[in-house]
Amino acid sequence: MRPTHIIFILLSLTMLLSSFSERPVFRYDDISLKNDTLKWYSFNEGHSKAVRENKILMVNVSTESCYGCKLMFKHTYTHRGVIDTLNKYFICVYFNPQIDSSYLLNSKKVTPKELIKYLFVDEQVAYPTSLFWFHPESEEKHSVHSGFKEPPIFLKLLSAAQAMRPFGFLGINLKID
Repeated sequence: MRPTHIIFILLSLTMLLSSFSERPVFRYDDISLKNDTLKWYSFNEGHSKAVRENKILMVNVSTESCYGCKLMFKHTYTHRGVIDTLNKYFICVYFNPQIDSSYLLNSKKVTPKELIKYLFVDEQVAYPTSLFWFHPESEEKHSVHSGFKEPPIFLKLLSAAQAMRPFGFLGINLKID
C-alpha cells in the first residue's frame, strides 16, 4: 500500500470520527430556555430600555450557524457572575443580522445591513461580537469585542466597560484580549 493511500485512509477516518462529536445546538428561541435568569431583549426594546434606565447597552451580535456564538451561550452567558453583572448593570440585546427584520434607530426604520453599518462604523464585523454602547441615547463610539470569551475574561471586559462608561464620550475604545 502506498503512503498516499494510507494518508487518505487516515484522513477519511478522522473526518468520519469527527462527524460524531457533539456540537452545541443553538437557536435564538433557545436563549430564554438555556439562560432563564439572563434577560435578553430585541434591539428595539433593549435600546429604548437602556436609554430609559440609563444603562449600558450590550449588543450580542451572533448568528445561528456560528460555533463561537454557541459557545458564548453555552459557557459564558450561563456563568453566575456574568449573569449577575449583566442583569444589574447592562441591558442585553441579541442581534442576528441574518434575520430579516426592521429595526428602529433614532425613530427611523433600518434594515439589518444598515444597523450593522451604524453599529460597527469602521470596525470589522465578526461573530460573535459583544458591542458595548455606553450611552445609547447618543451617537457616540462604542466598544467592540469580537470572538468567544471565557467567563473570567468576559467578566474583566464587563468591569472595564462599567469603568469606561463615564469616559465613553471621549471616544476611547477599551481593549481586553
